[in-house]
Amino acid sequence: MLILCILAAAAVFCFGLPACLERVRVGSQADSLVDRIDQEQQSFLDQTFEREKSRFRLARILEKNEQWMQRACEWTGVDRKKTEQILLRLRWPISLVDIVLFRGVAMVLIASSLLRLLVAVYTGQSLGMDVGMPLLISMLLYIFPTLLLESGDKRAKAKIQAQVPVFFSIVQSLVEAGMPLQAAVKQTAKRFDALLGHEMARLEMEEKRFGNWRKALEAMAYRWEVDALTTIAMEMNEAIRKGVSISNMLAVQVEEQLRLQEDEASAHMNRLNIRLLPFVIVLMGLPLLFLVMGPIMMGISQQM
Repeated sequence: MLILCILAAAAVFCFGLPACLERVRVGSQADSLVDRIDQEQQSFLDQTFEREKSRFRLARILEKNEQWMQRACEWTGVDRKKTEQILLRLRWPISLVDIVLFRGVAMVLIASSLLRLLVAVYTGQSLGMDVGMPLLISMLLYIFPTLLLESGDKRAKAKIQAQVPVFFSIVQSLVEAGMPLQAAVKQTAKRFDALLGHEMARLEMEEKRFGNWRKALEAMAYRWEVDALTTIAMEMNEAIRKGVSISNMLAVQVEEQLRLQEDEASAHMNRLNIRLLPFVIVLMGLPLLFLVMGPIMMGISQQM
């Protein structure tokens, strides 16, 4: 059985061997400075507008075949729509194919660990850590991508939620100074070195894909699923469409978000105090108990 597993693993590895071992055509060396500049520009354009190819042949096959990709997601238990949305928000240098292959390898490890466990039970061997630990590690590897993505997405949404009042307070100041709303958002995004500023700066590129800036802003707000950002984006779109002032609305929304953040911070501190209360009681109660009971016990021992 061990030999069969080794042969199967070797076959899968050879089938999905990294593309770095493939032969690559080496072009003629550029003789002039103009040719070298053209090559650099072409490589920059390829890197900017073309999707980076996966280094594994098996990953490239899944990327090209939509039906196989859907079946692989179903077999490995990957929620394709949710995972793609999280990866689009986080913009990490990983793809859905990488997650599917990782969970597929974890499932193979789980199956082999279960098979080993069944063989140990069938042969009457003692079940110890050396038998159960591989199964536990395989299950942790299986759920690791989901936990990593969800924790990263939660942190990113929290950052967006915290940056909304600061960002739009700057926008409000620029609007009150007489700058148009769209120009105020663009100028603030260029100088706001944070996650929300980067997302707002990308609206200029997404504007070409959605047709106008308002649709790009609405799509970005719905993609992040942050209530404060969605509310302000809808109000901004409505103000741009009607051509009315948005300064008062921004002031109200910023004040409301600051108040909500203060309430959340106070609630978090209250929960933290409640969690620390048992430790405080133990750390303070034991010395007090010793101070109170010590003289009493010493008096009893002297009387005896």
